[in-house]
Amino acid sequence: MKIKNTLGAFLLIGILCLMAACKSSAPTVDPAAMLNYCKEQNDATTESLSKAYGSVINKSRKTGLKQPGIYSDYAVTLVKQGKRAEANSWFNKEIEAFPASRAYVTNLKRMLIPEYINNNSVNVNEASVEDDSEEPENNKSTDDKGKGKTNTKKNSKH
Repeated sequence: MKIKNTLGAFLLIGILCLMAACKSSAPTVDPAAMLNYCKEQNDATTESLSKAYGSVINKSRKTGLKQPGIYSDYAVTLVKQGKRAEANSWFNKEIEAFPASRAYVTNLKRMLIPEYINNNSVNVNEASVEDDSEEPENNKSTDDKGKGKTNTKKNSKH
């Protein structure tokens, strides 16, 4: 009986250790925002998903944890909202943080924002989680559709 209790205790400790090891401390995107976007893709669900990504990015920045793909995912939501210059910066931030993603992100830029394919500027620090329909003056593009270049220095690395 004592062996059975000891074995049960070790098994319980093992399960608890496994559960503790599997717990991720990285913030995750709100599943409700993702589900709503998957069910119905419209301006409201796109904005909600974008804010959810922005929140995760800001929380990750504060904790120092970087998640591959999160900047690109956020950039795609920005493109869908018409924020092309800001999206370009986040795509470039993905490449800067995760150099192995360069080919994939370049492909995304080529498909989604071809006018920025050679623009390597990174001029963002925090993701927008509040209503940011007004872009800061230095991020405004030269035309109403956001297809102009920004007034930032280009990164000469490629």
